[in-house]
Amino acid sequence: MTAIYAVLATGLGAIIGSFLNVVIHRIPRDEPLGLFAKTRSCCPSCKGEIAWFDNVPVLSYIYLLGKCRACGWRIPVRYPLVEVSCAALFLLAVLRVDALGWTPAWLAFGVTAAFAAICLAATAIDFEHKILPDELTMRAGPAAGVVGALFVPAIHGTALFRHDLVPTFKPGLASLVVGIAGAAAGAAIIGGIRWVGTLIARREAMGLGDVKFMAMCGLLLGPWGAVLAIMVAMVGGSVLGLLIWAVTRNREIPFGPFLAMGALAVLFYGPAIDHLIFVSYPAWVRGG
Repeated sequence: MTAIYAVLATGLGAIIGSFLNVVIHRIPRDEPLGLFAKTRSCCPSCKGEIAWFDNVPVLSYIYLLGKCRACGWRIPVRYPLVEVSCAALFLLAVLRVDALGWTPAWLAFGVTAAFAAICLAATAIDFEHKILPDELTMRAGPAAGVVGALFVPAIHGTALFRHDLVPTFKPGLASLVVGIAGAAAGAAIIGGIRWVGTLIARREAMGLGDVKFMAMCGLLLGPWGAVLAIMVAMVGGSVLGLLIWAVTRNREIPFGPFLAMGALAVLFYGPAIDHLIFVSYPAWVRGG
């Protein structure tokens, strides 16, 4: 892979990150997106339209010192953070697709980058509004999962419970069957945790959005990938959740961002995580 692909992926990620900021702002407010939007991006404070030269990812924020040119409204730091994060995720996607040898590479990059962007948008919305919108979990996410399953079966393989389905189905269809099993596994596990947590806490432990989100992730990751992602999310949620609580004293910490973190970790580093949990760590424990 040449450096030019990495540069192009990073630039594309920053541009998509700028669009994600629109998604993050508009979806929770039921405002239209894309072709259905009648207005250009505007300042949430003064409602003035934002010129193209004030909408350049990251650079415009730095040039304007984080303020609206028209009214001086302080632009939340979330905007450049999303753009930088999306650029970094797109760079990671192109690097991992090349390292893992997924083919066709352009489509594998498109699927993984789109999934990463959806996870990033869902994370920002869940942190701010405590919701995981159906527009992401039931529409955009499953579309990426189905395309990945049909045309890049190497992402989660064609084996179900150690049984390769290729002798029975074509690779794309076999991968789709594995993806559907992954969606069912992800939804069932998070649904079970939600039910048990609700019984213990005597109030809703987590929303149905988390169940839908994990079904979306399982569609791309497969059943074992979904299990690994939930394990990573629970460990990461426990550690980072305690840190967030220690700083903010806020107990209402959404779980969706940790599920997104686990899903992306498994998508890009699934075999390494599997080896760490079930080989390296037990060997270290036995050696201790």
